[in-house]
Amino acid sequence: MKLFSLAVIVAAMAITNIAQAEVYKWQDELCDIKGKFDNKKYSAKQIKNSHFVLRALTSSNLSSFFPPMDINALDELSMTDMDKLTKEYQQVKSNAGRLEVVPEAKEYKQQLLKSIDGEYKQNRLTILAYLNPSDALKQSPPMCKHYLEPLLQNETAIQNKWQQFVEDRIQQQARLSDDNGEYYRDLATERYQREKATDPTKYAKIDLVTFGFGNCVNDQVYHVDPEKVYNYQQKLNKTLFGNSLTMVCDEP
Repeated sequence: MKLFSLAVIVAAMAITNIAQAEVYKWQDELCDIKGKFDNKKYSAKQIKNSHFVLRALTSSNLSSFFPPMDINALDELSMTDMDKLTKEYQQVKSNAGRLEVVPEAKEYKQQLLKSIDGEYKQNRLTILAYLNPSDALKQSPPMCKHYLEPLLQNETAIQNKWQQFVEDRIQQQARLSDDNGEYYRDLATERYQREKATDPTKYAKIDLVTFGFGNCVNDQVYHVDPEKVYNYQQKLNKTLFGNSLTMVCDEP
């Protein structure tokens, strides 16, 4: 009778251990991936949410606003864009905040929330710079203010700043493209002259706000280095799946 009871206990322990090892499968751009995890410690939903957080750290999370790239888009910009952006931001951040992740990914979720804040700040200040540059100037990072200051002066100041911005961009690109520096210089100069002859006021504003100010603000807000995110992914998957992780990949 005692031997029978011991056998039952051993069998029950085996069943418990089997129940703890659950297979989780997912895909990336090239691979089908799977691994076994302890379903007494984590749920499949937590793992899915944790993977989502890591992907979101290196992607855009707000899509309702895109900075004007041409004069037609500039004419359509209004405070309605700000309202849409703010509503989307509140919803996206709320959704991210409610995600239940594995304990090891909670820090990554906090980084995602900070990243969403930064994305909203950049887009909000860009809209404000077009519609109310005085208010945008008050709220912008100090190193980005010089792009907006001419907008509060006069057309001559705007055109001078635009020309300086174009020349600086040409010089920067020429340094990065030793083989094609002259080609880029000619192309950029030709574009500048064409835009200046077409509608200098609007094209200057697009260059100074979208490409100058917007990119400057983007450099100041919170971002996570993609290489760090890759390391986070490797570390998290090692923690969750150990040596059970397998990948079947297509040729790139």
